[in-house]
Amino acid sequence: MDANKKNDWFLFLILTILLVIGELLVYSATANEPGKEWQKQIIFIVMGFLVICGLYILPSKMFYFLAYPLYGLSLLLLLYVSFLKSGDVERWISLPGGLKFQPSEFAKLALLLALARFLALKTINLKDIKSLVVPALLVALPFILVLKQPDLSTALVFGVMSLFMFYWSGLAAWEIFILVSPILSVILTSQHFLWALLFLILFGVMWINRVHFIMIISTLVVNMGAGYSSILLWNKILKEHQRSRILTFIDPMRDPKGAGYQIIQSKVATGSGGVFGKGLGNGSQTNLSFLPEEHTDFIFSVLGEQFGFVGCVVVLSLYFLLIYRILRLCVNIRDRFANLVIVGVASIFSFHVFINVAMTLGMMPVTGLPLPFLSYGGSFLLICMILIGIVVSLRAHE
Repeated sequence: MDANKKNDWFLFLILTILLVIGELLVYSATANEPGKEWQKQIIFIVMGFLVICGLYILPSKMFYFLAYPLYGLSLLLLLYVSFLKSGDVERWISLPGGLKFQPSEFAKLALLLALARFLALKTINLKDIKSLVVPALLVALPFILVLKQPDLSTALVFGVMSLFMFYWSGLAAWEIFILVSPILSVILTSQHFLWALLFLILFGVMWINRVHFIMIISTLVVNMGAGYSSILLWNKILKEHQRSRILTFIDPMRDPKGAGYQIIQSKVATGSGGVFGKGLGNGSQTNLSFLPEEHTDFIFSVLGEQFGFVGCVVVLSLYFLLIYRILRLCVNIRDRFANLVIVGVASIFSFHVFINVAMTLGMMPVTGLPLPFLSYGGSFLLICMILIGIVVSLRAHE
């Protein structure tokens, strides 16, 4: 095969531009700080490109072969962090040289490969509930361990990635809807009309698709249990100050100088950039340290303040092109395992971008999901580069 057809140089160009923009933003946000995170970020970027080069050489069968061993290793690491390591919110493992490694990021890669290997050989169907047992366990084990750390945002990545891979492996859209319906019941419990409407839609969808009557009843009972469990938790178990924290988490203006401070400053920084921004290094919210975590979770606010609306549109367009180029490979690669891996990679990037940007703009509660290739962080950046490396390897060895 011709080398130009084996490599997607446009994908590499998009990746390089995003990394350069990210490095500039990290430099702008941390240049005056003693940690010099921008210098560390350069090292991580170089390491990431070396990893891509190494993965490019590996045939796709190697990823298939390593899927289950890597999954098992990721569970051991998560068990160590969750149960053996001291500290209630300790999520890192220290490495020689002062480096730290976050097992939950590695678990994304491991679950992706393991789930792709299983789904490549098995057909799943909601009407055959037994077909969902193994993939549900594959997702549930790392989900629970990461949730215990606690790291809800990363656990949600596992769930969203799995749903996209289930859909690509043959699960219909209405089946996905039924699977996520208990979560919708929890969200809509406070709105009785919407919750009742959800039950009517659920019943109608299952009736039209000729779902067995026992499964219809079971689904409705599960949704009712999920809804009333959330009501019981809110009214009987949570204390007043705990409910107040959750409400402030959702509505920052309830506590503008406390729990809501970060998201308020993020919105101020993003909006103050106007159309073209204040210029690199000229952001007052960033440079005067009004915005906490500006170089990690809130790097998009730095982008909005210093490069304005135009800069935000350019970066979002680059993300769209990156994800589009990744998904395009599914058209040319016929291997089922490779297709599932590619869809999983695209879903991870898409979810991170969507949640991070929405959080920065105050459209969603604050989470700990960084922005791919822009946010500072060694473990996350290297995992993102590994995901790109696997994609380019699958393309080269299709």
